[in-house]
Amino acid sequence: MTVWMVGQPPRGLLFERSLAQLLGSFLGAAAGVALVLPWPGVPAASLFGLAVWIALCCGIANVMRHQRAYGAALCGLTSAVIVSLTLGTHVDPVGFAAARAMDSVLGIGSAILVAASLSPPSSGSTVASRARTVTSQALVLIAEALTEPGTRSLAREREFLLSLASLEASAEDEAAGSITARRKLKELHALFAFLLDLLVVARAIRSREGSALAPGHADMAVLREAFERAAGSLDAGDLDVQGIIEASQRIEKADPVLSPVLEEMRTLLLRAAAGYGQVMAAAIQPAPRWSIPHPDVAALRLAVLRGALAVSLVGLAWLSIGWDPLRYLVLGAGIFTVLFSAVDEPVPAVRKILIGGLGAAVAAFLWRIVMLPELANGWLSLALAVPLVFGASLLQARQATVFVGLAFNMLFAVLARPVDTVPSSPIGLAGIEVMLLSGIAVSYAFYRWLLPMNTQRRRMHLRASIRREVAAISIRAGTSWAARHLARLRYLVLSLAVRSRGRVHEAEDALAALSLGHALFRLGEMESVMPLPNADRRIIRETLRLTASPLDDPLRTGQKLRSLAARISPIDEAGVTSAAQASRMCWLLELAANDLTTHPSIFVSPQAGANR
Repeated sequence: MTVWMVGQPPRGLLFERSLAQLLGSFLGAAAGVALVLPWPGVPAASLFGLAVWIALCCGIANVMRHQRAYGAALCGLTSAVIVSLTLGTHVDPVGFAAARAMDSVLGIGSAILVAASLSPPSSGSTVASRARTVTSQALVLIAEALTEPGTRSLAREREFLLSLASLEASAEDEAAGSITARRKLKELHALFAFLLDLLVVARAIRSREGSALAPGHADMAVLREAFERAAGSLDAGDLDVQGIIEASQRIEKADPVLSPVLEEMRTLLLRAAAGYGQVMAAAIQPAPRWSIPHPDVAALRLAVLRGALAVSLVGLAWLSIGWDPLRYLVLGAGIFTVLFSAVDEPVPAVRKILIGGLGAAVAAFLWRIVMLPELANGWLSLALAVPLVFGASLLQARQATVFVGLAFNMLFAVLARPVDTVPSSPIGLAGIEVMLLSGIAVSYAFYRWLLPMNTQRRRMHLRASIRREVAAISIRAGTSWAARHLARLRYLVLSLAVRSRGRVHEAEDALAALSLGHALFRLGEMESVMPLPNADRRIIRETLRLTASPLDDPLRTGQKLRSLAARISPIDEAGVTSAAQASRMCWLLELAANDLTTHPSIFVSPQAGANR
């Protein structure tokens, strides 16, 4: 079973998946023994403990990503195997767990030996080349935002966000197997965050375009050329932003109204240049965590509940009926509930597992009842099984049928046991197969109907988390916590973009949410750091109060922000002109109002929208 679970190209992914399998199997084996040994005569206690452990593993796997999620799932899977197959038998759970751990070691060793001989090595320069590509795209996008019409810029923004999300989602897999690439992942994620912020700046520049282009059109063209030169020079070396900074300073002198957004742009450019240099070369100091993973709380809660209820239900059926093959019902439900707990779309995968399992059950029944009695020894049986396994592995090599082939090979190995020539009872074998398939069906029912999960629901949960982070930025504005909430917001926006599947409104909504988060964060900084007139300070506090709670009507809130912007005076109480601060406040309020009124759906919960 381990060979089929870890044996996949490229080689780097196999190594990391093997490590996750090894750690998960050892920890799961220890947990399985701990669930069986203390209560030898009380199966209910062991099954209750298994339900709790599976629920915990489902939750951890749902929160984690990539191979870490796989390792967490293996903890629960291995425990389910040990508890379900040793509870109430004369099998020593310690010896069984040791055998299971040895199986994992042998399977991993076999898969790595074959992969080392046949698979191509992982590319060591992929991370750097992808960072160069996405940085170049960002610079070109900013250049276009300066002078291109809004409609075309919006389309480019969507393309860039989806590209950035795709790179972020695949970067970890592409760095698998390379210690150097792994070390650069943190710097790469920080660079992605800086570029995402630059995308928000591009939206701000476009929002000020009407008032900015008239007095400084020539300088704006120079600034665009500076961005294009920086993008074109990436192949030759580092990200050189000095020309961009000089051009932006000339524009700022000619048109001070753009001062706030240009200042923001320069800060982000310097950070992006430093981050780009860290990705391209070994950095002494690690990059700051500019984007913080944030769990999908609703999906986490569902995953834990699903694992607990599925195992509890089948465990209760086993305890109530007492029929021994029902242990395989527990086995099937436990394995496949925890194995797909981190997947956005588990239903199609579990359906294919059920199809492959059905084929494996039929083949295994014929093998045990018809073939084995005619064979002289296990070696001959194993040799004759090779063509069947190879045929299923061809299915596993295709993306559309990978789970069908995987399920067939794994379950055929379990049910047919080609090297075991001890005769099997047809009725007993049929009962085991029916219960194992029923366990998979229970897992399918939970994922499909009882506690469903799919990409649409995941997007709904992410949108709710985005709303909570926007509110948290307002609540904690002016504190260090606001920066953490903004970093979580970036992560959630990328996560939503990954799952948007090219939907235009999803990408645009995500950008609007991040833009609003930035505006609120900067307003909080102004209120806590800058000397402001009392009237302006009250305007900022009122803005933060309006956005610190769920928005029943984003359109009305946007109108209120515009009315607040109209009340800002450039003269403070002492009669000293503060035009730059007033201009920045107006710009931030107008930007926030525009985000709320043009993309209201991202800021209001479905329940509130239905009640209006």
